[in-house]
Amino acid sequence: MRYIYLVGITGLILCSTSLLAQDTATYNKKLLEHINKKYNGLTQLLSKNSSKAIEQLQRQEKILIAKLSKQDSSKAKQLKLSSTAAYNDLPNQLMQAKGNSVAAVRNYIPALDSVQAMMGFINGGNGVKSVAALQDQLQIANFTKTFLQNRKQALQAVLAGTPLVKQLKQVQKTAFYYQQQVETYRQTLKDPDKLQKLALTQLSQLDAFKAFFAKNSQLANIFRMGSAENELDAASINGLQTRQSMRVALQQFESAGANPQQFVQGQVQSATGELQTFKNKINNAVGGNGEAGMPSFKPNTQKAKSFLQRIELGFNIQSLRPNGLLPVTSDLAFTLGYKLNSQGVIGVGMSYKMGWGNGISDMRITHEGFGLRSFVDWQIKGGFYISGGYEQNYLQSFNRLSELMNLPMSAWKQSGLIGISKKYKLGKKKGTLQVLYDFLHFSNQVNTQPVIFRTGFNF
Repeated sequence: MRYIYLVGITGLILCSTSLLAQDTATYNKKLLEHINKKYNGLTQLLSKNSSKAIEQLQRQEKILIAKLSKQDSSKAKQLKLSSTAAYNDLPNQLMQAKGNSVAAVRNYIPALDSVQAMMGFINGGNGVKSVAALQDQLQIANFTKTFLQNRKQALQAVLAGTPLVKQLKQVQKTAFYYQQQVETYRQTLKDPDKLQKLALTQLSQLDAFKAFFAKNSQLANIFRMGSAENELDAASINGLQTRQSMRVALQQFESAGANPQQFVQGQVQSATGELQTFKNKINNAVGGNGEAGMPSFKPNTQKAKSFLQRIELGFNIQSLRPNGLLPVTSDLAFTLGYKLNSQGVIGVGMSYKMGWGNGISDMRITHEGFGLRSFVDWQIKGGFYISGGYEQNYLQSFNRLSELMNLPMSAWKQSGLIGISKKYKLGKKKGTLQVLYDFLHFSNQVNTQPVIFRTGFNF
């Protein structure tokens, strides 16, 4: 009996282990699919935006060259030669940008490095193509920013002193907004989603993963964390001394009766100079002169964002015709706005008019109408906006949605609204208060309020 019991327990353990392994494999597969889908999408967006920015700049240069040829043929020829040479050599330079170690240092994103190491660990030490492709595209994007800045400077140099220099604003916009787009994608990578955070939290507790990260991460490749004494590779930064070489040199100076302190000070000064040179190389490699961060025009803060990032969902409520303790009706509305720029939002919405009955003694929920809305909000100062809108409202009771089909035009009542909105922080959301005047209220047969007060929030 005991033998049979032990065999049974062993079978249960093996079965549980097998199920656990299957669950782990399923989870790892889903995680790999999630990472591949997310990073492949970002890679395609970066590639598309890079190509678009380069093509846009090239078209702008051709237009400027054509205009310049009518004013100064020699300068036009000079600019055309420069432009042709730059764009013909661009494909080779983009390929070389993938292996640029200096740009890799500048482009380092800790969260992306952690994800890459995590996926390599889960995938049996094999790298994940989507992560590697994204890193390559980041290198290309980094070089593209430099290319755009260099072409802008070349155009400025040739067009200086001509009336066409004023037309460089479009070139500046192309370079600036591309840089903003790349920075938006970088910020996305710096903040892993919930699934990635959960997986990283679990793996970070394993010694095996810690050891794998120390040897295979991008950080390890840059700073040689896996080598003896955790030292920088001296060959990668010319002039810096390793700890061992410094120890040997000091021993030699002491045995020769020289002053080790002077030697150390000299080496520190030399290392400082080399580090500054290395820093300058990095900045030059990626256009880090800050010029793109100070445009000569007022930038549109929304232009570099995707369509979905410019969408603003909202909810508001207004109560009409107060009746002592409770309002007779309340309008509940959902809105969908699109951010034109940092100041303006346009959008549409739909409202539902809910009846509350005739007081506490006669409370009941009824369907009293619905409406369609359009609106515009434009910032005037701080959190204050001037707001306007046009609405069509159906102000009759109904019991079923089928009753709302094929309504005659006479059933709809118009509202033309103008007023002031105040937007303020409400936790993670943004609260809104609105006071609006309906300048079409007199045209409706049904008595409607001329002044409307609404409160709500944006998601």
